[in-house]
Amino acid sequence: MFLGEYQHTLDPKGRVILPSAFREELEGGLVMTVGLDHCLTVHSREGWEEVVNGLRALRTTDRRERMFARMLTASAQAEELDRQGRITIPARLRDYADLRGNVAVIGADSRIELWNAEAWEAYRSEAMADFAATERPFDVGGAF
Repeated sequence: MFLGEYQHTLDPKGRVILPSAFREELEGGLVMTVGLDHCLTVHSREGWEEVVNGLRALRTTDRRERMFARMLTASAQAEELDRQGRITIPARLRDYADLRGNVAVIGADSRIELWNAEAWEAYRSEAMADFAATERPFDVGGAF
């Protein structure tokens, strides 16, 4: 499980360090791809297999489902952590998520999300305002 929010910097070679708390689960390799809301998602190899199994369950006869599966798999990039715990993000994925300079590294349960730090701040502010205004919270097992 990936939890927390971290700020890191993209280096000139397109590498970003992942938090030490995330590295053990990624030792067997990882897969990154495009995510919703113009972020990137990073999955452990095992987690990626679960994503692919979900994609296989989509209807290939439905244009939108077919497109969704195609975009996730076509954009996917297998990667290994280097000795410093960094991953190299291909230029096409950096461009999609507008990653440059500061990168927000977000633990999102079964995946990691990589965000342009400014875009993350705007998204988080909007989401927290909506969260605070929620009259009837979601049923999350009595947590609220």
